[in-house]
Amino acid sequence: MKKVFELIMFTLFFSSLAGFGLAAGLFSFLGTAELIGRVIW
Repeated sequence: MKKVFELIMFTLFFSSLAGFGLAAGLFSFLGTAELIGRVIW
């Protein structure tokens, strides 16, 4: 039972980490796109 709990915590930790990385990537992409848009326009 303890092993299952550890596995679940492990999975949740990595999925949240991946989600955070994805969000950070999206925000940096939007920031870069806005910057490029200002330079172009």
